[in-house]
Amino acid sequence: MPDEITLRTPTQDEFPRFVAPLSVAFNEEISDAAVENDRHTIELDRFVGAFDGDQVVGCGGAYSFRLTVPGGEVGAAGVTAIGVLPSHRRRGILRQMMTWLFDQARERHEPIAILWASEAAIYQRFGYGPGTVSSAFEIARDKIQFRRPVEVPGRFRLVDVDEATERFPAVYEEVRRSTPGTVNRTDARWRWEVLHDAPWYREGAGPKLRALYEVDGEIRGYVIYRTKGDWDTSGPKGVVLVQELTASDPEAEQALWVWVSGIDLIASVRARRAPLPHPLQLLLTEPRRLGLTVTDGSWIRIIDLAGALEARSYASSGELVLEVADAFCPANDGRWRLSAASGRARVRPAPDAEPDLTLDTSDVAAVYLGAFRFADLRRAGRVRECRAGAIAEADALFRTEVAPLTSTMF
Repeated sequence: MPDEITLRTPTQDEFPRFVAPLSVAFNEEISDAAVENDRHTIELDRFVGAFDGDQVVGCGGAYSFRLTVPGGEVGAAGVTAIGVLPSHRRRGILRQMMTWLFDQARERHEPIAILWASEAAIYQRFGYGPGTVSSAFEIARDKIQFRRPVEVPGRFRLVDVDEATERFPAVYEEVRRSTPGTVNRTDARWRWEVLHDAPWYREGAGPKLRALYEVDGEIRGYVIYRTKGDWDTSGPKGVVLVQELTASDPEAEQALWVWVSGIDLIASVRARRAPLPHPLQLLLTEPRRLGLTVTDGSWIRIIDLAGALEARSYASSGELVLEVADAFCPANDGRWRLSAASGRARVRPAPDAEPDLTLDTSDVAAVYLGAFRFADLRRAGRVRECRAGAIAEADALFRTEVAPLTSTMF
């Protein structure tokens, strides 16, 4: 990084100035109201600005998360608000800020960094790999035909932000504990990010609505959605935009989809950041009508290889020597012996051992939560099997029961 560029964290009063480069970097106006709303959730000591003299030319930050991994959870830096002015790109500023964020994560004993990538190519340079995948769909309402009748023994209620803040988190937390890739949500994030009806997020749609599903007075699920009204001479052509649908059991999830598809004056239902496979693929008579698409979800960066691998569980016992290349975090670079037994593993340096598999740290990230298998890496030419059968053994070790998903934007 050039000598004239310096990094430092903001004070409370300086925060709007620190994030000002984001409007230019993302080619969109970020309103003063949006910046003020962010004050409810930001951690000032985790934000950094790059200065060229007195001018802020780049910024970045992180949130303190607990990330669910197979068999447990781990501290994670939720990297966010990354941007550099066009006038200062290709000068090493992003690299320096990313180094600052990774160093801070190490100090806080967070072996993982996680982010949503505006452009994946940017972050793969820093060792990020695709940690989760997600699905999206849009289906005409008259094409939503269930294979068999779905019983709905409970009732639905639209609730305000206060009641949703009180009752929704218990359902989410129950699902989070068993779904790799999900992150915890503070009370502030629930109120000011997940449930808050910020007008700059509407994009022409109506206000955010929050519905809970109760059976015998017990909440079993909820859905957060918007509607976008539209009409022509043939009648209503509105759209339901499902932002989050979460249920504590499959029966409640099915009931929620039945309810969503029955909203009046609606011609289609649209959802994104949804799981893959999606339950509607097996619930509908014509799943192709979903037009299901698949995209990358969150991206993860393993900052402390041994710490991350020891934090998750393993489906079988065995031993592997992994030769991992990591140019950006050299402490991870080298050979590591993973010894798994009784569901857990010890990971230690093994510089003199013959490797079983050779791969990059971004490849470890791709298999870490279960989004991909080592066999998938082999088909993509991203792992080298140094000992016959090692890929099959690795897949047996890393096998997971629940597909990973990140549903929280940050």
